[in-house]
Formats: sequence, C-alpha cells, structure tokens
Amino acid sequence: MTMAMSDSKRRAADPSQNGPGIRLLLWGLQSSINFGMLLRVAETYRVPVAALGGELASPATARDFACGAMERVGFARLADIAAVLAWRGNGRLVATSIEAGAEPLSHFHFESNDVVVLGNEYDGLPAAITKLADRALIIPMADVWTPKPPSINPIDPARTAPVARDGTPNLNVAMAGAIICYAAYVQALQEWSAGEPVPAAQSVRA
Repeated sequence: MTMAMSDSKRRAADPSQNGPGIRLLLWGLQSSINFGMLLRVAETYRVPVAALGGELASPATARDFACGAMERVGFARLADIAAVLAWRGNGRLVATSIEAGAEPLSHFHFESNDVVVLGNEYDGLPAAITKLADRALIIPMADVWTPKPPSINPIDPARTAPVARDGTPNLNVAMAGAIICYAAYVQALQEWSAGEPVPAAQSVRA
C-alpha cells in the first residue's frame, strides 16, 4: 500500500501530466499567427493561457496555427485589469521584458502558479502592467542592433508610430513564449526527478 501511494504521488507531481505550473497571459497580441503558435506551444507543455485585448486579423489563421489547440484546450478571454487580477489569483505576475534590469531566464526560478505576461508585437507591455508585476524576466540575447525595416504585410497596417525600443535585441513573441514554456518545463522536470527518484525500469511511461 505504501508503494502504491508513493507511485500515485509521483504521477501527480509529474510535469508531463500536470505541466510546469505556470500560466501565460497574452497582452494585446495582434498577429493571428503568433497567437495560434503560442496556443500550440502552451498545449504541448500543459500551460493554461489567457488573453487580454488585441484584435486578431484572422481568427481562422490563429486556429490553423494552433493546430487544434484552440478546440482541445482553448484559452480564457479577459476583459480588463480586474479580470486579469482575478485570473492571477495568488500567483506572481511575471512581466517579460527586454530591459537590462530584468532578471535573466538563465537565473530565474519559476514558482507554482506564476503568470508570465507576453506583450504586444510592437509595444511590448504597457507601464500599467509592468508596475503591477512582481518580477521582470528577460531572455538573454547577444548584444546586437536589430532595427526593424518596414513590413511588406504589417500586423497593423494602420499603425504609423515606430516600433517601441526599435533596434534593441528582441525575439518574436511566439518564440519568446516557447522558450519560457520550455525553461519552466525543464525546471519542473529537474525538481520532480530530484524529489521523486524513478528507477530506470519505470522511467518511461506509455
């Protein structure tokens, strides 16, 4: 009976079944492609997603790039800051950033129920959300200069303002979300393995 209980606890803690414990909040995303790709990545790593604001040019395109994730797991649509705070619950709000003062992902320790916020493709996150955040997280990048040339098919054709912090090293928002989900998942796997050693013969599950 003790062995059965131990095995049950091990399964319950397994990130492959429960994910890494973080959630993603998509703030004002406008690209249907980015939105769909993030839903697909989040489903793969078992990371719940919510979205606030943003107007997707083509929900059908988002659905295509989500590869079924929209139907299988979906996402929460939040109306305002109050809804964000309610969805956040007691989890930390972790704002993604490209500013030098943010904590690098290589040294960051995720906690259960963290809400990682990814910002708009042009402007990142607004000051209102960064002020509310408990932590700021940056994905380390090489010190390069990457100004954005005019797009042939811009995400927002009506936009006339330049890209915020144009030239500062940054990643596509879907890529950034994928890297963060992977990093949180690896951390969860390492902590699970360290706390619940699994014999080699049982380490691969069907």
